[in-house]
Amino acid sequence: MIQYRQRCLSISIIGVVLLLFSRPALADDGMFVRDGVQLHYRTAGSGSPIVFLSGGPGLDVDYMIPVAEFVPTTFLRVFYEQRGTSRSRVANVSAENMSLRHVVEDLEGLRIALKQDRLFLIGHSWGGMLAMAYGAAHPDRVDRLILISSGGPTIEFQSWFQDNIRMRLRPEDLEAERYWDAAMKRGVDVDKAAFEGLRAIAPGYFFDRAKGVAFASQMREGILHAQVAAVLSSDLAKRYDVRPGLRQLNRPVLIVQGHQDPIGDKTAEDIHGAIKSSVVKFINQSGHFPWIEQPDALRRILTEFFGSGRGR
Repeated sequence: MIQYRQRCLSISIIGVVLLLFSRPALADDGMFVRDGVQLHYRTAGSGSPIVFLSGGPGLDVDYMIPVAEFVPTTFLRVFYEQRGTSRSRVANVSAENMSLRHVVEDLEGLRIALKQDRLFLIGHSWGGMLAMAYGAAHPDRVDRLILISSGGPTIEFQSWFQDNIRMRLRPEDLEAERYWDAAMKRGVDVDKAAFEGLRAIAPGYFFDRAKGVAFASQMREGILHAQVAAVLSSDLAKRYDVRPGLRQLNRPVLIVQGHQDPIGDKTAEDIHGAIKSSVVKFINQSGHFPWIEQPDALRRILTEFFGSGRGR
């Protein structure tokens, strides 16, 4: 797990992604209360629900909205605003209200709010880790999982993830990151400094640098909640190992991994080894965001999954 490093980022824990220009309008809003926190979600379409889980930790879910275009229109799309993000804010974020246990049980609360026996989850990056943690804690409450560029069943991947990002960066990227690290020490708003630091290194998440630079230029300030990232990442560093619980999971699981994702092919193989009912599909010339770099390949993989019977 990444150290807090003053710049508050475990933001690198995955999913540092964010492509939104503005908050998209969706069809409907929902809310439930768990442990004294109002937890929100937005929906589009109709049918059985698929829940989209964003990365970070600490990123708003909006950047996942384009991923919904890759699933059949017969599903209700549920864009879940995780604890501490978007409208699901927590006063005075601390270890007492922001932990792996809290966010897993929040998902169980979402299942109850949606009146579902089982949840179908699509998680990206940290969102994939959250989906696995839920499956490990509640294997009988999982319908299916799709894990896109997910972190692993442990935090071992953190030992190479940052190095793989930084080996791709140019001097000007690293200089911008250092500037915002120093700005945080000077008292600049922590969310602002963390966001700009993330924007500086965003090209390192991509196979195609031009796409990474374009992505960084479109990132919308305000979608990263740095204190949430720091506190939750600290908790994950102490206790995240979902392999024992995943041995009890016997539901269809699709793992999608870009060969050039800095998170590493080994991470996908580790997930595959931990979940006996999983299949893994690799995409070449793709980093951490396959729907941006290789949309046709991702569409083929998801179409095959949904048409195979495993996705139904």
